[in-house]
Amino acid sequence: MRRVLSFIFGWCFIIVCVVFSIKSTALNPDFYIPKYEEMDLASDIGVSKKDLNQSIRLLLEYLDDKRADIKGYITWYGVSQETFNEKETSHMVDVKALYQNALRVAKTALIILVMIVLYFYWNETECMFAYLSKGFLTAMFTFIFMLVFFGFWIFTDFTSFWTWFHTIFFTNQLWLLDPNTDFMICMLPETIFYKLVLACVIKVICFVVLASGLAIYYMVKKAPIGFER
Repeated sequence: MRRVLSFIFGWCFIIVCVVFSIKSTALNPDFYIPKYEEMDLASDIGVSKKDLNQSIRLLLEYLDDKRADIKGYITWYGVSQETFNEKETSHMVDVKALYQNALRVAKTALIILVMIVLYFYWNETECMFAYLSKGFLTAMFTFIFMLVFFGFWIFTDFTSFWTWFHTIFFTNQLWLLDPNTDFMICMLPETIFYKLVLACVIKVICFVVLASGLAIYYMVKKAPIGFER
């Protein structure tokens, strides 16, 4: 029972780290705007820097549930129009639902994590950190296999990975946008998504490595004598 709970604790910790990494990176306009400057994207896609920056802020605020819609206006190749058309708007409804569900999963994982910690605090005070460290390390080893698999896939064929991701998480084909008619795909080219996914993965690795180092240190140096390693 204790081993199962400690393993669940480890996975809950990993889930919280993953979703936090996505939220702090993917929903941060300061991630995108410098990339736009480096790529000189505004000039390439025929809009002003102001319109481009406002468009990404509009999108991220909607995903973060800070506004009810993504209605806005831009001048694209000299033509004034709504920022996003009906197809793009419908796709973002799906994206927002996916993101908000991920947040709910992370909040649930955090609650379970806290409850497991309290359980060990009340029932296994002396060995609490030993159990939690061991459970986290066990979960981390399984997570590493997933990370290596997807990491290799992302680095070697990001287009294939990104297509697979959309076919798994979306039941329609609204995500297949046309750069000739859909501004969203122009302001978020595959290069941006590649850098975004890479940044999220690096952030998750940093969290996991730090937590793993602390867990290993505790198990080697601090675990109670007689505790099964």
